[in-house]
Amino acid sequence: MSGHGSKCELCGKVQWKYKCPRCGRRTCCLACVKKHKEETGCSGVRDKTAFVKMKDMNDMHLLSDYRMLEDVDRTVDNHSRDPLCRSGVHGVVSKLKKFAEKQGIKVQFLPYPMSKRKNNSTKLTRYRKGKFLWHLELIFPQSEVKYTEKRVHEDTCLRDVLKTFIHPTESDPVKRQMLKAYSSTPLEDCLILMQEGGLPANIRRFHQLDQNKSLCENLKGKEFIEYPTLHIVLPDSADKYPLTVGT
Repeated sequence: MSGHGSKCELCGKVQWKYKCPRCGRRTCCLACVKKHKEETGCSGVRDKTAFVKMKDMNDMHLLSDYRMLEDVDRTVDNHSRDPLCRSGVHGVVSKLKKFAEKQGIKVQFLPYPMSKRKNNSTKLTRYRKGKFLWHLELIFPQSEVKYTEKRVHEDTCLRDVLKTFIHPTESDPVKRQMLKAYSSTPLEDCLILMQEGGLPANIRRFHQLDQNKSLCENLKGKEFIEYPTLHIVLPDSADKYPLTVGT
């Protein structure tokens, strides 16, 4: 090589040795390669989908294309081995949604692998008619504590759910200790609220649920994503939670 075109395009002092796979910039050493990436933001990785004329094709292009096809094949194979795909996760979600609609519940399921979809343990019992075993999230804002209860039967009374957390004698001692402000308040005075779904992000309203009714009865006519999230609110903080008209 001779002439100006053979010089490193960064330092211009010595003959170039390396050609950037991404942009074709010619450099002479590692220092110039790094400088090129820092100054231009170039990744240095060849664009596998970029158009290359037949006359410009070389062995490196062919090898890169072959590796890309291998990557695609590997991705397809991994997808087919995914236990969620083999178990028919989409069919399960469809079944859950259909059962919810029969009960007047508007539940929306997110695409996998979003975290809320992955964490949702909700399922149906194996009985012929089917019953929901709900994944339930309980937020105690006045104690800044959040708990998750897995597979709560739809016929469970909400009062019984609360008892396991804040009843002065029947609740779990560890949870009771974490929820002192609640356990010192009469159970019937605590509000069980559920945020109204389907509203603009800047508007928050809550349904007030009935402690003496089952989870199923309380969820009828409600809209939510993936699973119910219940806010357990003390009376002196109730004004911070605007209620939906009619609740």
